[in-house]
Amino acid sequence: MTSSEADAVTSRKPPPVERFRPADLDERDWATLRATCPVSKTTAPDGEGVWLVSRYADIRKVLGSQVFSVSPIDLEKGSGTAEANESIFQDPPEHTRLRGLVAGPFAVGYVGRYRDSIRAKADELLAEIGSANRPADVMADFAKPLTMNVIAAVVGVPEPDRAMFLHLSDQLLVPLSEAQGVVAIEGWKQLNSYVRDLIAERRRTTGREGTDLIAHMIRVQEDEGTVDDVELATMVLGLPVAGYVSTANAIAVAMRYLLEFKWLHTLRTAPDGEELRKQFVEEVLRIQSGDNGESMPRFAAEDFELGDVTIRKGDQVVAPLIAANRDDSLFDDPDTFNPRRDKLIRHIAFGFGIHRCLGANLARLELQVATDALVECGLDFEMLEAWKAVPWKVNMLGDRFPERMMVKVTA
Repeated sequence: MTSSEADAVTSRKPPPVERFRPADLDERDWATLRATCPVSKTTAPDGEGVWLVSRYADIRKVLGSQVFSVSPIDLEKGSGTAEANESIFQDPPEHTRLRGLVAGPFAVGYVGRYRDSIRAKADELLAEIGSANRPADVMADFAKPLTMNVIAAVVGVPEPDRAMFLHLSDQLLVPLSEAQGVVAIEGWKQLNSYVRDLIAERRRTTGREGTDLIAHMIRVQEDEGTVDDVELATMVLGLPVAGYVSTANAIAVAMRYLLEFKWLHTLRTAPDGEELRKQFVEEVLRIQSGDNGESMPRFAAEDFELGDVTIRKGDQVVAPLIAANRDDSLFDDPDTFNPRRDKLIRHIAFGFGIHRCLGANLARLELQVATDALVECGLDFEMLEAWKAVPWKVNMLGDRFPERMMVKVTA
């Protein structure tokens, strides 16, 4: 590959943080906001005034309406994405085109074929934890290697490269204070170089053969010509980075409730244990909203009536998933962890509308399999730190994740 060809398949620099960090929303009294001012004015981290929406129904309206753009509106030019990019985080029609190209490998019927390999990896990691004769770090020893192995297999990263890919991804996902520092930029460059070389190698060897995302995208490029090299590289680079941290977080949150609230014992002994595990997973997804990043803010492409408020063209709107999933008009006693609650399936932990998480089916499957493996592994665990004492980091994409989660392990 020539230098100019290499440059052609290098995606853009890391995107700026464009969404509220979870810490910015932690202290909100959602119940009071819903009762008194469900669409209220607040201040974004950059000092700009934004609309904050707190009711489940209103949040779905914002996230589901194409009146709202994911990029700031140019008031002179009108609606639409203000700055084009090579990812799916833009407006139709480009969003529709790119999401349609990559949706197949993440469809619910397609990701199911990974169930056995996910379980095999989970069992392998738990066996290593059980034989290590030392405290385990749920994040480093289980959640992160499991989820990176899964997303790497879906994308097409060779198994020998996956530990390195995880390391480079972590190097990119540095704390927010370092987001524009040398570590993040260097990590992005190294990942770009690796992805560029991987795509070139696949073209030279197996090419369009295979079921992973790279093979799928190469076929689409050759057959339809609807994706260019930069878009291909951006998808291959961005999906693992975006996908594995949030799912690893969900596993950590699940582990908290398995141990601190004794759900591990309950799931092992309940007569309805198999069905209860599925409900447990959905409740983890509901209640973890806010422990990760939040949905991207939206920008009104035209005036929009929301309740008693007129949101003007160009205004920024924040529609937090944590507020929707803690709305007591839908979920009774919403701050309590209760897998047997009514209407649980109506949570929107993966977002809503055209920008709903592309990897939702895969993430749900990973969490289900990880829970099954933990319940059936024959190990007992004890948290060595209170949940509130677990150190968290916020990375350059606005995601928050546990730095570690130490547990004592006994057979």
